[in-house]
Amino acid sequence: MTDIRRSITKRLMERTQDPTIAARLAETAIHAVGYSIFNIRNLDLHPAERLPAVYPASKSEVAQPVPLGGSRELHVTDLPPVEPLVFNDLQAQSGSSVFRQGRSALVGAEIYDHLDRVRMDNEYETCIVKGDRVALKRSDVAKIGRGICAFGQGSSNWYHWIAEYLPTVILSQSLPSAYDGYPLLVPEAALTVPSFKDTLDLCRGGRDVVPMKEAQLYEIAELVYMPPQVSGPFNVSAGNWPEPKDYTQNIDLMHELRNTILNALGIRRTEGGPKKVFLARPPGTRSYNQEEIITAAQQRGFEPVRLEKLSFKEQVQLMHNADYVVGPTGAAFTNALFMHAHSKSLVWALQEYSGSCFFSNLAHVCGSDMTYCLLNSGTPISDSFEAFRASYHLPLDMFCHHIDTLLENERT
Repeated sequence: MTDIRRSITKRLMERTQDPTIAARLAETAIHAVGYSIFNIRNLDLHPAERLPAVYPASKSEVAQPVPLGGSRELHVTDLPPVEPLVFNDLQAQSGSSVFRQGRSALVGAEIYDHLDRVRMDNEYETCIVKGDRVALKRSDVAKIGRGICAFGQGSSNWYHWIAEYLPTVILSQSLPSAYDGYPLLVPEAALTVPSFKDTLDLCRGGRDVVPMKEAQLYEIAELVYMPPQVSGPFNVSAGNWPEPKDYTQNIDLMHELRNTILNALGIRRTEGGPKKVFLARPPGTRSYNQEEIITAAQQRGFEPVRLEKLSFKEQVQLMHNADYVVGPTGAAFTNALFMHAHSKSLVWALQEYSGSCFFSNLAHVCGSDMTYCLLNSGTPISDSFEAFRASYHLPLDMFCHHIDTLLENERT
């Protein structure tokens, strides 16, 4: 029934653009199937209050993925001081970056400025966008009195949690003392998944935490919101693919995050552990000829490792010790943030992600030399949802050429 309602709403949204009787009837029908229409607004322009800066002006440094033999491109822009925003009576879901207030759907500038490219919806909230309006599903609302926003689109995804939401957790420690009693509002995963909880505990400075269920809509009486200092599209619309212009990375804050975690865990380079690591993963989405590739890697001294089987500290220590890390694009490469400055890595990904800067950005933070092996899926892919699930074949000779070049360059 949900899919039918969504399909009906999508068709009706096409009819709501003109001020006609038919448009008003379409809005009535949309409401009848469980959705409401909101006007999309820039969240950054509608706070009840703007607090003093908690972080100085900085630079955004976005590193474009480098294919074998390619040149490095760094996109540098100025970032203003970080001024927290205070909002009253917002409605939100922990896995969404869309906030409801009256008839407005408020989204941050990182989404609002790219509405023609970036998708607002996620697993728990379908956002049917037409022009500057969006249809959102109505649901029951739970109440939260006050808190600091440490949730949003992708916040239960390992990469987005580490790179985009932990910086907010760190910034919350610099809020004025009047906000000492405000808890961090986090996705449930931040307390139920051990690796998430470990990182939260390392960065929250003792601040209280309130978990939010992903499918639940909450009304928050007073919300403190940090303009994101690291951002990238969770998904892009059909016909588009990620590009460096879609990303922001506060380089100083990311260095602070990396150092905070390394120091808190007492991570130092040791002689123990493998120096050549192959990031293996269980069968599932984006499956490929992994066993064949692992065999070739093992012949070159690489040890397959499943990071999800290790504690967070063990993951960080492993990556910090390694001189070489190779593997398919995916959440495991989030830990590239903790590699040492003279390390090298090889990532293979679909050609469509040649402008996706998630992991190349993290490699830039730590100074690691990351190379991309870009390949075709072999089947037509129309959008990032399909690409996320697409299986592929990594030609053995292509892999061997890339990894041998990686090792040869180190020897020379």
